[in-house]
Amino acid sequence: MNAFDLSPSDSVLALFETYVEKSPDAPAVEFATELLTYQELNSWASALAGQLSEAGAGPGKAIAIAAWPSLEMVAATIGVLKTGAAYVPLDPGYPRERLTYLVSDSGAERVLAPEYLADDLGYLPVPVLAMPDRGTTAEQPTPPAAQTRTSPGLADPAYIVYTSGTTGQPKGVEVAHVSLANTLSVIREHSDYQPTDVALLKYAFNFDSSVIEMFAPLTSGARLVIAAEDERKDPVRLVDLIRQHSVTVIDSVPLLLDQILEVPGVGQACGSLRLVVSGGDVLGPEVVSRFFQTLPTAELRNHYGPTETTNDSTIWRCDRDNPEETVPIGFPVRNTFVYLLDEQRRPVPTGTVGEIYIGGAGIARGYRNQPELTAERFLPDPFTAASPRMYRTGDLGVCREDGALLFQGRADRQLSMRGFRVEPEEIEAALVNHPTVRRAAVTADASSATQRLVAYVAPASPEDLPSGATLRAHLESVLPSHMVPTHYVVLGDLPLNANGKIDHAALPAPGDERPELGVPMIPPSTPDQRRLADIWQSVLNVSPIGLRDNFFALGGHSVLAIAAVSQIRTELGVDLPLSAIFQNPTVEAVAESVERERSGGGDQENTAELHRTLRRDAEVNLPKVSPTEADLARVTSPGHVLITGATDFLGAHLLGELLRAADARITCLVHGEEKRARTRLRAALHVHGVEPTGLDDVTVLAADLRLPALGLPETTFAELAESVDAVFHTGCVENLARPYSALRAANVSATSEVIRLATMGAVKAVHYSSTVSVMPWKSARPGQPGGSGRTWPERPVPTPDGLTYGFAQSKWVAEQLIHSAQRAGIPATVMRLGRIVGSTVSGRWPREDLARRLLIGAAAAGALPQREVAEPWISVEYATAAVRAIAARPDSFGEVFHVTDGTMVDSHLLARWLRESGFTTRVLPIGEWSEEVAKNPENPAYSLLGVLAEAEQESSGTGGADANPFGDAHTRAAFADRPGPWAITGDLVLRLLTDATASGEIAQPPTAPAQGA
Repeated sequence: MNAFDLSPSDSVLALFETYVEKSPDAPAVEFATELLTYQELNSWASALAGQLSEAGAGPGKAIAIAAWPSLEMVAATIGVLKTGAAYVPLDPGYPRERLTYLVSDSGAERVLAPEYLADDLGYLPVPVLAMPDRGTTAEQPTPPAAQTRTSPGLADPAYIVYTSGTTGQPKGVEVAHVSLANTLSVIREHSDYQPTDVALLKYAFNFDSSVIEMFAPLTSGARLVIAAEDERKDPVRLVDLIRQHSVTVIDSVPLLLDQILEVPGVGQACGSLRLVVSGGDVLGPEVVSRFFQTLPTAELRNHYGPTETTNDSTIWRCDRDNPEETVPIGFPVRNTFVYLLDEQRRPVPTGTVGEIYIGGAGIARGYRNQPELTAERFLPDPFTAASPRMYRTGDLGVCREDGALLFQGRADRQLSMRGFRVEPEEIEAALVNHPTVRRAAVTADASSATQRLVAYVAPASPEDLPSGATLRAHLESVLPSHMVPTHYVVLGDLPLNANGKIDHAALPAPGDERPELGVPMIPPSTPDQRRLADIWQSVLNVSPIGLRDNFFALGGHSVLAIAAVSQIRTELGVDLPLSAIFQNPTVEAVAESVERERSGGGDQENTAELHRTLRRDAEVNLPKVSPTEADLARVTSPGHVLITGATDFLGAHLLGELLRAADARITCLVHGEEKRARTRLRAALHVHGVEPTGLDDVTVLAADLRLPALGLPETTFAELAESVDAVFHTGCVENLARPYSALRAANVSATSEVIRLATMGAVKAVHYSSTVSVMPWKSARPGQPGGSGRTWPERPVPTPDGLTYGFAQSKWVAEQLIHSAQRAGIPATVMRLGRIVGSTVSGRWPREDLARRLLIGAAAAGALPQREVAEPWISVEYATAAVRAIAARPDSFGEVFHVTDGTMVDSHLLARWLRESGFTTRVLPIGEWSEEVAKNPENPAYSLLGVLAEAEQESSGTGGADANPFGDAHTRAAFADRPGPWAITGDLVLRLLTDATASGEIAQPPTAPAQGA
């Protein structure tokens, strides 16, 4: 025992292992498609601990961990702690120079990293250990949890986390096990964590709050859900995670919490939340007010505490019925003592501002390798016998009559930026290291709501003036993004005070003038461009905004990008993804993205010229291929299969189907960076409701279907050509609002490259997933196929006539390329699929598909557009089973197959299904429906307004729910031995609506569903 009544049984490892023994099969941590139980997580961490111990890890040592948000990150952290060593969290995205410094300064003897990162970190000054795969430990018997670790002492360091430093370099804060144990006990007490809770891990790994966010649930028997790197900053995606996983507890900095509360439908989507903790920055009363209006059943707490006091030193419970003009930071927590002292370190009276000093069990050991700074900030505590030391925070506070503390700003220059602590001196030191800068000062712009950082520089010489773009690029190479200023002001010299130091109060306001960017100032000209420029001007506080100005060069950062996208969604009515600004950060490019999202563009391209382009793109000269009987036997029972589009709904389920067969090696092409490809695949499978076994045996390659060789190195492309037996080409961009020119690369050029792959090396089969939309059956006239009871045969469509939008045109061209391959002798098939609307197994639907948006939007608005022409709806199980059956038959090659054996669905049938689910639904003419939905941009069907309006204007058919205009004799013959209940009924629709209601995506229907529907 010690003065704070904490024992080894209170340590993070002891508490975690308590639940390993108590509830080994309970879910512990979940990421994308994978979920680990407490036993599985412990076994993996123990295996890592064994590897590290053999390498010399133990008490008194430090081991760095470099990892993106993942299961590996959590297992590695527990594994290091099990050795008795302290862990040093590293952000793999940091500049090399900074990571090298952190590893060297911390004294870390090893760096532990997932296998996909290990090779990239070879430049670090210590050995990098690749984590063993979890599968290598799965079958090993696991001894009792407490026997798999070395027990560190409570005084030993648990972790070393680096914060910004006043000396020009970051400083490492050593936090002992006793301090972490005390904070975790406080969090469990105040947050009432239970094994039934679900928490969300979304802070950066190297941010101190991630420690508590990770371990509070894992020392309570609760489940931890990890947000991916591209999810953790995006409020829309975080809300979706909360909804999907029924998260009950989250922690957030106030700025992100404010943005989460702005997400449309957040009240219903986040109805599972019972507690939200705010910390890391000042919580404003307006955020508190909106929080309780939006989430009336949840509790809101305001936490305060720096890294050096293990985060949570005071807590305030916000009261929905008694709002505060200034939100307090609260009262000291257990084993914590807070003092407000004057400059002579004497207590100040109640109501008087003083500097905040904190004593008690949460005080860190000090700064790594900086004894002088430690002695300066960690002082003897003369006020409480139980507290040997107190930490001087540099924060100012005042104590109210009721004892609650109010935060009053800083006593020094330290800043808080997006939850991170920033010492301006560190940025100034990096600026002065640039050859064009003689003197520098960094401040926060108080006039900006987002607290943008501003750098003031004096040039080294009048002839060589630094530019903001140059300085920004220099800082980005040595500092993390939250420390890079957004605005740069060049002055002849910086103002000095009487002592010869920079007079920060005399620095001029940064103003809102457009900085020098190295690109000409071109005014926006179109309405969209002007509205975007206005949005950027309001977000960035910069004017004027040029057509080709870079958002980030103007001072933008991730938080401002979120704000800009939110305004774009609201003011332009376009559901633009957050990535649009990061990928194309100019007004001109974003305006093009807006236009592509908004309209199909088909009428804007000259029809005759477009058709010439389509026919020209469809032409290809291929060498003749003469497959043997042995070739056909091999490609119909392939040993190596290549799948494009495995992250799409069809591709994901096809991968699951092939894995269940377990008779072929599988390679998947996934869009994105190499190190993220497997994670993206797992996440996509999880979203689509596919939970296959054997995924670790799948080869995942980062690719880009828009590029030559499918974005692969030519050597890899050639290797695949030699080893692959069959290609399932399901990958494409399906967007009804984009013109052909925008879809050509992904949908047409990619097909050309797949065919080129098929002509190289050994003979291989190509199975192309097409769509019934290549046939203009909706606009068929009497006497044409598809009109007056005629059917569309399973054969090539000779012309693109009647295809009026880009997606159908791109698929028609791709089909022509496949037909050319068939004529050249390549064993290939064309499978035209009906609309895949969901899974009869999981109930999941493609989230962005037109059908799902239309149904959910109709349930919310009580109205459907009148669409007289019925279309075939099929389940994904029917689609994948048909694809496999067709691919297994040698007589399939050279043929076209219509995979359409499902329900023909029109608006009246949809309305009937909606009514059976309890939703009052009218079927309105397309114009009236558009006016109804346009009133509410938050309606999921809002993005379909232009698309459906154009489609219906060109649709004059009079099909009905019983008329299927697609001949499918080929498919029936190939599928004769694989019967199944494939037809879509209202059951799948009813399940979608039930799930959407239960998750809060749509409100409960006013009437109960009909029985037996």
